[in-house]
Amino acid sequence: MSELGALSRSQLQHMFDLGSKRNANRILQQMSQYLHHVRLNENVYYLNKKGRELIGSKKEFRKNGQLEHTLMRNDIYIFYHYPKDWKAERKTEWRENGKEYKIISDARFTYHDQMYFLEVDLQQQMMKNKQKIELYASLFRVIQQQQIGEPILLWYTVSQTRKEKLEKWCKEYRVQCEAICKIEV
Repeated sequence: MSELGALSRSQLQHMFDLGSKRNANRILQQMSQYLHHVRLNENVYYLNKKGRELIGSKKEFRKNGQLEHTLMRNDIYIFYHYPKDWKAERKTEWRENGKEYKIISDARFTYHDQMYFLEVDLQQQMMKNKQKIELYASLFRVIQQQQIGEPILLWYTVSQTRKEKLEKWCKEYRVQCEAICKIEV
């Protein structure tokens, strides 16, 4: 929990095989002295001061407008089977044609020997997403020239319309991508 920031009850239930919803709630209640929680669509948990001290973590999660974004990022962490090299909010810097560039991915990880760059699209302006795709096109050219591999830009978004637009732009800029649409349950 320290590394991922915050996790929903269902995410914790899945990750730690807590069984039924009732059992998961019972276990989380037993841990309540170490956790804060807030209600989104379901309870979302993060470590309080006592919990951070218990595990020796200095990383404090602050409940803010990024909570849903954090949960979506964690959905991908779970979906891709907990990548060992998962790095959230990872800055990447490179040079192309004498110019310096940088981008901060929501996460970067390797899955089946493929390098993934995750962008969670919750409510970003679509033109900013297009600008990100242009930057990734430059980065991916550099990665391919250095023969490091074939990177993939992974979009996790909230609507089919946004997904289709992102895929179209990635195709235009020759950026290999996968796009996943969040399904509300």
